Amino acid sequence: MMTHALPLRAGIDMGGTGTRIILLAGEQEVASETIPTAWFNTLPQDQRARALVDIICRLRPVGQRLGSLGIGASGPVNNVTEIIENNDTLACFSDYPLVAELRELLAVPVAIDNDAVVAALGEYHLGAGRGSERMLMVTLGTGIGVALLDKGKPLRGSDGQHPEAGHITVSSEPVHCYCGLQGCWEMLASRSQLQKQLRREIPNLKWDASTPAVLSEMMAARPAVAGILHHYGQVVGCGLNTLLTLYGPDATVLSGSAAALLPLFQSGMDAVMTRAEGYAVNRKITHSSLGDAAGALGAAILPTLRGTR
Repeated sequence: MMTHALPLRAGIDMGGTGTRIILLAGEQEVASETIPTAWFNTLPQDQRARALVDIICRLRPVGQRLGSLGIGASGPVNNVTEIIENNDTLACFSDYPLVAELRELLAVPVAIDNDAVVAALGEYHLGAGRGSERMLMVTLGTGIGVALLDKGKPLRGSDGQHPEAGHITVSSEPVHCYCGLQGCWEMLASRSQLQKQLRREIPNLKWDASTPAVLSEMMAARPAVAGILHHYGQVVGCGLNTLLTLYGPDATVLSGSAAALLPLFQSGMDAVMTRAEGYAVNRKITHSSLGDAAGALGAAILPTLRGTR
């Protein structure tokens, strides 16, 4: 027996570490699953679309039909060809017509965009960004995702693509990024980098829901841990300073697995974001209310917003 009259909307958030699949009935989540992205590397390329379809079909409640699928992928994503072009952190889904294959297999409208854009759309429509006129969202995860929504519309470059604003220079440190920059924000302020630094002090550190509490307790007794988090906040703040100055948002939302540590690195971030009078940036910075689900939720509503085929 059908419990919802409306067809389900599926969303896939493809990240360098995990791929989350979610099903929505209206705005209500009815099922979700996260698969390590590396698992798709074990499959031949021509079987990966089918594997995604199989997972969606397994999650779909009996008696309900799928109406659309949206995808958020770690960029770059070509919005014209609908092909992911990210051999650095998402090679298993890059450089082949994945969207076209999914559209054929599912026989429903399918849309794709950069993962930072869909996460921002999720927060704007369903989470912490509701009511914002110009919302900046920064995702601190395996890499750094950045998206700006002006009245709900994503900022695009002149070529129609999503600007990779996580790749900006914030330091003179001799750390080179795959994007070609030295001192790149993504290399220095991603959750991956923070985790690497913390594990030098805490080799057995687990990254899960208990991590904020564990680190909060350690900071009082271990100055080195407190120093790592303070420095991390400074690096995050350096990048935010640039983006807030250029984009002038009325609200900034931090998401991703490192954003849960915001209270622990806030002091370092605030220290570098203090500006002279007349140059102050809007420091209304909040934590994502959707958490790690923002990308998949935003992806699920993407076809509706875009009116895609």
